[in-house]
Amino acid sequence: MTTASPTRRLDELDAAYAALHTRKEDAFWSAKMGLLDDSQAAHSELETREIELQRFLQDPARLTEARELEARAASDTERVRAAGWVATFQAHVIDSPRARELAEQITAAESRLEHARGEMELGYRDSGGGFVRASSVKLSSLLRSAPDEALRRAAWNALRSIEPYVIDHGFLELVRMRNRLGRLLGAEDYYDWKTRRVENLSKRQVFAWLDELEERTRAAGQRAVNDARATHGAQRLTPWNLHYLVAGDVTRELDPYFPFRSALAVWGRSFAALGVKYAGAELVLDLVDRKGKYENGFMHGPVVAWRTPRGRVPARIHFTANAIPGMVGSGQRAMQTLFHEGGHAAHFANIDMPSPCFGQEFAPTSVAFCETQSMFLDSLLDDADWQQRYALDEQGRPMPFELVERALDAHQPFAAWNARAMLAVCYGEKALYEIPDDELTPQRALETLRDVERRLLFLDEGSPRPILAVPHLLSGDSSAYYHGYVLAEMAVHQTREFFRTRDGHLVDNPRIGPELARAWWAPGNSVSFGEFVRRLTGAELSARAMAHSVNLSAQEAKQEARAALARLESVPRWNGPVELDARIKVIHGRETVAQLDGDFAAFAHAFERWIDELTAAERTP
Repeated sequence: MTTASPTRRLDELDAAYAALHTRKEDAFWSAKMGLLDDSQAAHSELETREIELQRFLQDPARLTEARELEARAASDTERVRAAGWVATFQAHVIDSPRARELAEQITAAESRLEHARGEMELGYRDSGGGFVRASSVKLSSLLRSAPDEALRRAAWNALRSIEPYVIDHGFLELVRMRNRLGRLLGAEDYYDWKTRRVENLSKRQVFAWLDELEERTRAAGQRAVNDARATHGAQRLTPWNLHYLVAGDVTRELDPYFPFRSALAVWGRSFAALGVKYAGAELVLDLVDRKGKYENGFMHGPVVAWRTPRGRVPARIHFTANAIPGMVGSGQRAMQTLFHEGGHAAHFANIDMPSPCFGQEFAPTSVAFCETQSMFLDSLLDDADWQQRYALDEQGRPMPFELVERALDAHQPFAAWNARAMLAVCYGEKALYEIPDDELTPQRALETLRDVERRLLFLDEGSPRPILAVPHLLSGDSSAYYHGYVLAEMAVHQTREFFRTRDGHLVDNPRIGPELARAWWAPGNSVSFGEFVRRLTGAELSARAMAHSVNLSAQEAKQEARAALARLESVPRWNGPVELDARIKVIHGRETVAQLDGDFAAFAHAFERWIDELTAAERTP
């Protein structure tokens, strides 16, 4: 039994963890952003730092000590800090030496697979037979915007090529290893172990919510596909055509109202109007696609926000996007990432608890709760009243309502289907972990994924985004994770309904930021996902609000948009300075593009100039 005073020992735990966390997260950023010339060395360093951190978190002796400290706590602050460490170690500790050894082997296998995936020569064949290198982000954009069907099919085939590639480079062996770990630790399989560890929920509990949403959206999803077949012909409704046929033209029409160059300025003004602040955090943003960069947006916090006896430690937070200047839809994607990852950053920057274990983004921090913050804030971009205020073309003219209506005519019929596309990733990944080890062959794995895609999405040839092209499934942190987005989407719709019922609007609502900071952000992971939802909305989490929204007809959605615009006349326009209480730097790899030193307008203008230069370079033959 430890004899040191609880406060002194807790101070030592806090300091040790904070240092390990920062070293690992800085290595993560270097490896994922392709910042080092030697990619293999960068991934090796990340693997070393990850194992170092996991050894600290998985040590059973630390859990025993944390429980002793909780029992000996002499003040409320000591009890809170010790309870935080008990919860953290409970989420990570692996009692079995055999299982701890296997966990380290899994980390090494994940590192090898992610390195191999990063080195993949991904791209498509153009009309002349030449190979065109393209990231998965660009390939997905081509499915929505390329007028040439042959190009769209080539892009989709390239996305499909990711699946056999990752299988050939060890993914199925990684699934077997993960399952062995989950079963060694008493769970049904790896997926079940992961949900219990992160969400404190069994796999069955998680999928009970997902099953409810699947049932509520089935008829609307099937109807959307049937109607599209009747309109465009069954032969044309393929995975590479679907997004373009239902939204390709309107995507091009919307593009001028989401100029990439203005994305930073729009994000700053809109968040300032909501009262969102970053509590003195340092934000580092890397927003443009490039070779060697991880092909999915993310936010990680190398320095955790927490309160020490000597004062508060502000967060250092990094987030990234993969926008492509000059490409149709790139501006909208950049804005969505700024709102989404900026929402994550606001959450973690505002945590105000007396230990760093409450402010990090891993277990016992709920995935679903983390994603609720980001998805709630990025949901504003689809609102007609937000678009009227902020979706402006280069001349400052707002998006005409006729275009809002056309966008709803294009997108709303497939809203339920899009929800099911998220579900397909969850059900597909779950199904992989439920295949017995001796039956987990490449053929069985791919057949299983295609069966899930056909059942959920009603397309004979599968999904526009093949399940194994989703990068989350490869990474240890984000594997068995995607259900968090779906649960978060349910909570988002419930939260939107709450604010609209109480305040009448979301856009430029200055009560939102302070209320989220108080009720949701400050407590860190000391409160469960379900309790957070109840705390703000007063109701248990349910699929009802989300199902209602995605099942609306286009006509019903347009009626809601008209009502929102009518209310907008009574919503004061926010014209104050952009004060986010943050130090912000935009980078591109090792290059610093723009840095905020107090004047947000000048900061945004520097970013605009840089995007203009990139766009001009893209257009130069």
